[in-house]
Amino acid sequence: MRIWTIFLFLIICTACKQTSKKEVLIGTLEVPANREKSDSRTMSLAYKVLKAKNKDSSKSPIVYLQGGPGGPTLIMENFWKNHPLRNDRDIILMDQRGTGLSDAVCVKSGEDAISILRKNLNKEEEFLALNKLMEDCKNSLGQKDIDFSEFSSKEIAADFEDLRKELGYDTWNLFGGSYGSRLGLTIMRDYPNSVKSALLFSVFAPENNLLTDFSKSFEDSLFSALKRCEKDEACNTRFPDLKMRMLTVLRKLENEPLTIVYEEEEFILNARDAILLIKLMLYNRSSIAKIPEFIEALENKNSDAIIDKLDDFIPIYRTINLPMSYSVLVYEELPFTDINEVNTFFKTQSNLGDEYYPYDLNGLKKWHPFRAPTSENQPVVSSIPTLMVSGDLDPITPVHYATDALKHLENGFGVRFPDDSHALFNACFFQMAEDFYNDPTRKPNSECSSIRKPIEWDLSPSL
Repeated sequence: MRIWTIFLFLIICTACKQTSKKEVLIGTLEVPANREKSDSRTMSLAYKVLKAKNKDSSKSPIVYLQGGPGGPTLIMENFWKNHPLRNDRDIILMDQRGTGLSDAVCVKSGEDAISILRKNLNKEEEFLALNKLMEDCKNSLGQKDIDFSEFSSKEIAADFEDLRKELGYDTWNLFGGSYGSRLGLTIMRDYPNSVKSALLFSVFAPENNLLTDFSKSFEDSLFSALKRCEKDEACNTRFPDLKMRMLTVLRKLENEPLTIVYEEEEFILNARDAILLIKLMLYNRSSIAKIPEFIEALENKNSDAIIDKLDDFIPIYRTINLPMSYSVLVYEELPFTDINEVNTFFKTQSNLGDEYYPYDLNGLKKWHPFRAPTSENQPVVSSIPTLMVSGDLDPITPVHYATDALKHLENGFGVRFPDDSHALFNACFFQMAEDFYNDPTRKPNSECSSIRKPIEWDLSPSL
């Protein structure tokens, strides 16, 4: 049920005042569901254009490519409406096919997944429950003529090209992270004349084999973070032997899960749930700082602290469209997953073991029979100016994903944040973004990214 965890943003911006209608263009784009079929049905895709605040600006727009796959995009309107990048540029948002307001199916699949998460299920039981949930989704569609081969990065890239033409832009700038970077690279490959520049971060390139690398990337990030606490005198004094304590409390939770009341319903938190929450905490440096405190909360059975973490991350389940997420990953990642390499990692390197591997590879095979050609697993070769930004503590898209992709980008630049992770939204990042978009022919000043900013560990006393 963790299939969607390359969803980039841990921000649900729904409480802010909506953008004035005078400042935003709202529309619907009709596209073929499958461009290889002359008689294909059509899809309706919802989009918004946040017009540049400077109405006299002639700078090319920025199209935002959401992570996921399966994450909605229009919910980010409030994030972008007062963003400095909007001062001189239109910001374009579109819910990718199968997400948000763009012909999504089984829209309660995320909520149903929460019901599975609440139960005390081991890996096999959880896989069975999730497989049944997805099978029920397919059965509920009946005669709706849904072809899950329609959900691919290639088709989504074509949707955005149709949107560019619809809006009348000659070229635009890409802004995408996590799965959004994968989509961005696909657009660069298939529609190079439409792209002026691309800023891609937390990079997930076509040639990266995410399902094969998943556990290694996660454990590298986790134990690197714990090692940093150990090397920090104050953190190590406050939380000694943190790695061993985490492993011990996980073993205890396997046999003695913690029952709490969350949103007025019973929630049985077991070891798999605890690892999920820790993994999500690794996505940005502010929540990494709270991991030692969370491990201690698990030891002390501090339900209030655990509920706080559920409040941070459960809303993500509600926004993800699982059918779309499944479809993309089954088509593009599953054919290139090396199960032998996965098993070798668990046998020779893993500190956690395969009990926490989140994917049922056999179950995924049954979702649909369509598999991508090898061309969808090849590096993108391009001369488009591209800035790729990575964080050393990223638990899902490690730095080498970007460095490997940059080898094939003639005008590509790479930047690393040594003390940051997957969600790289900070002042330094956005200053580089603005500088790059203004002059994509040169690498922006990245000095601020290399200034070490050690994790500011939360050393609050235990409750």
